[in-house]
Amino acid sequence: MLRGLLGFFKDFLHLLKRGSGNQHLVLFPLRQALNTSTSTTFKADFYAGLSVALLAFPMSMAFAMKAGLPIWCGLVGCGVAACVAPIFSGSANLCAGPTNASAALLLGAFATLGVITPEQRASALPTLLLMTGVFLLIASWLRLGGFADFVPRTVISAYIAAAALRVIALQLPIALGMEGDFAGDSLPVVIWHALRHLKPLLLSTDFYMSIITGIAYFLMRKPFGAGKAILGSIGIATIGAMLGQSVAANQGSHGELVHYVGSASNISNSLHLPEFSARTFSTLFSPALALAVLVIIEGTANARASALKTGRASDLHQEVFGLSMANLACAFTGGMAASGSISRSALNVASGARTAFASILTGVFILAAGYLVSSWVALVPMACLATLVILAEVELTNLPVINLILKSGMQDRTVFLITFVTALVAPLDVAIFFGTGVAVAFYLRKTSQPEVVEYDFAESGELRARAPGQATTGISILHVEGSLHFGATQAFHEHLRRASADPNLKVMVVKFREAHHLDANGVLLLRDLAQNLQAVGRFLILCEIKPETMAIFVNAGLVEVIGQDNVIPWDDTNPTAALAKAVRRARTLAGDVEAVLHIVTAPHPSLPRPASSIGDDWQI
Repeated sequence: MLRGLLGFFKDFLHLLKRGSGNQHLVLFPLRQALNTSTSTTFKADFYAGLSVALLAFPMSMAFAMKAGLPIWCGLVGCGVAACVAPIFSGSANLCAGPTNASAALLLGAFATLGVITPEQRASALPTLLLMTGVFLLIASWLRLGGFADFVPRTVISAYIAAAALRVIALQLPIALGMEGDFAGDSLPVVIWHALRHLKPLLLSTDFYMSIITGIAYFLMRKPFGAGKAILGSIGIATIGAMLGQSVAANQGSHGELVHYVGSASNISNSLHLPEFSARTFSTLFSPALALAVLVIIEGTANARASALKTGRASDLHQEVFGLSMANLACAFTGGMAASGSISRSALNVASGARTAFASILTGVFILAAGYLVSSWVALVPMACLATLVILAEVELTNLPVINLILKSGMQDRTVFLITFVTALVAPLDVAIFFGTGVAVAFYLRKTSQPEVVEYDFAESGELRARAPGQATTGISILHVEGSLHFGATQAFHEHLRRASADPNLKVMVVKFREAHHLDANGVLLLRDLAQNLQAVGRFLILCEIKPETMAIFVNAGLVEVIGQDNVIPWDDTNPTAALAKAVRRARTLAGDVEAVLHIVTAPHPSLPRPASSIGDDWQI
């Protein structure tokens, strides 16, 4: 057992050393940017930081509203994350802050916890982000940044589509000015209620604020881009609401015609700190883990995309480290979850950012604006932000990608639909894990059928393929091809059982040259087979064993069970030697030492036989 534990730690350390990029995390990589910064780079970073801040400021408010949080949570989260992440990542490739996907997952997490009001959610947020930051910190230390590649794009697309429907259902009543609480209702229920009460909605000022916002956004989106379109539509809707309120006041009306953001935008609101209790940690474990997975997926994908555009290298593990520190900082400042934003990262690159200081300047601009103009932000109509969130969700859903997935094949279609339905009826974090599990199950099923071809000797001494169930001449050779992981154990067991059931069998030779990914399940199966054969005077020989497979056999003690002479490694210098030795040993064990083997290699029937295997005579 001790040897097994030592082997585990040895393999674990080996995996850590194989990580891409730097061989260890750098605590303050920003020092490199300081050493290379000049007046020219600072000017470029200043312009890029200001451009990204103009985009991020209104988007952060919309994301906070999407997550059901006070507006100031989005502003603080965006500003703090933009400042902190580059200090610990040292990269100009990624802009950190709230994103559409992370806001949607936060909303699902709050629904799981049963917190309803924005204040309750703001109170639960710090502990959730603290746990998320710890998970990300562990992932960066263990260099697990690349594991996001194992979460299929199909799962993420289904999750985003389902989350979009949930968010639209939450924001549509605000955009239409509907009375009542619709927090737990689905989108069809909200639409049905709106249709039943259509006449009062047509008289609602919030409804017309949403129309003005939508028209302004679509008119400005193409010529000015998404960031300026969002900022411009907010400005137009706010001015329109103020003018309408002024006209109403002059006519003697003193009530509020429009619902405003109000005090929710005050960035100096009371600060909530993480709650340290075992019960809270247990409740938040799954949502925090799901949020950490999503942050790694978004962050590494967007960092790679920016690196491809700029040609600047990006250490994914260092990027995850930066995101972990950003989330920890947000946990103690009241900000939203920090992930890697594709829109802000792309704008940062397009604006000519040269160093990590561009992102830091973005954060400074956002925090400064949040403190200086919070009284102005309080005048933004709630319906305006709700409309912008809905429009963003429609774009985020990406219907062409969904259409492509549904047409790709049965497996992709099934994974998408299962994840989508699960995300609609269960917490969003459960949907990510369940959808990924279904995708992995499909992969294991596809790779769990190793091909096993049985060979025997012809009267002339040549190897020939033998049909399953046909009696042998005493020696059976099995060519194994494919994966032998735990999912393939049952199929491999059936081949071995059928071959060993032959009453004429004396020696079984198993060729491992084309076998891969052998694990403990396969080793235990071979050990049981060897012991069962030895109990009735038969023998098992393993040959053409590659070094990685041989290491498993040695560490597991299988070589001792089978016998050193019956375990024959692969020889790169002589491809025919291992099987020749195995056949020689098999003839000896079977009591026949005079036969001549004319063809000693046994290629798979679907592969052309190599020229070197034809006409090689060996005296056995």
